[in-house]
Amino acid sequence: MTSTYGKIVVGYDDSDQAKDALALGKQIADVTGAELIVSHVFLFHPLMRGGIDSVEIEEERELDAQIAAVATDIGAKSRNVESTSVARGLHELAEETGADLVIVGSSRHGKAGQTLLGNVAVALMHGSPCAVAVAPSGYRDGAAEPVSDILVGYDGSPESKLALEAAYDLARAYDAPVRLIAVADPPPIVVGRSGGATGGWHALKEELEAEARAQLEAARSSAPDDVTVEATLITGEPAAALADAAKAPGSILVLGSRAYGPVRRVLLGSISRALADKTPAPLIVYPRGMRAERKTTPRTEAGTTA
Repeated sequence: MTSTYGKIVVGYDDSDQAKDALALGKQIADVTGAELIVSHVFLFHPLMRGGIDSVEIEEERELDAQIAAVATDIGAKSRNVESTSVARGLHELAEETGADLVIVGSSRHGKAGQTLLGNVAVALMHGSPCAVAVAPSGYRDGAAEPVSDILVGYDGSPESKLALEAAYDLARAYDAPVRLIAVADPPPIVVGRSGGATGGWHALKEELEAEARAQLEAARSSAPDDVTVEATLITGEPAAALADAAKAPGSILVLGSRAYGPVRRVLLGSISRALADKTPAPLIVYPRGMRAERKTTPRTEAGTTA
């Protein structure tokens, strides 16, 4: 079976958040055998490209050498690029190299142990040609701890099934179990004349839970023999429930992209967007159709706009 992970690109600018992303990238590359590429995006305005002075050029050279040294220290390659935005630069590099995963750090405004999407992560997750991961703030300090489980937000959709396939690869690499999490979101409470919820509400709630339970069991029973799979049903608001499940030390949270939009493009849905501002674990969002075609040549579709 072909692994999901062949090349990983880490967006790097020497900030603490970038060091979190680098720690996650090295960790995943070490266990999967993926090629790790550390990249800084030098920004320019297309109308002012010819006006860069010698001081700025020298600063770029120094930063280029610094990032090359950082990459060499961890056995990675460096590949710095120029673009009009960081997200576009990383997007185009992923296209050119055929990367399977792009990793960025969380927003500088996030608390320790929390992911919080910044502008780069948001832009990447609205059109990336490959999976996008966000490392939580402070991850560099705990990256040496073993990964205990791979959490998968599962709802039976084709997108969640594709994400589950990628999670199996991670589980094999980390020798960790996959924990399927299905969240049954209770229907709105309808208040009857007596002041309480009507019997119809309870029946609908039970029906939703039964459907989620059946989806979990179907996924668990069809799991490959070489991966340990556990299934958990939670009743509650999906983003909050998944974030709470990801509080366990050593977790990685995996989601599928939302159902509509171009094939092989990450599109951030409401649950993944809410989770990205809640979860204390690394979050990986996979594009739909990611296994519909294996990458044999670099893709040439248009880049994202930050």
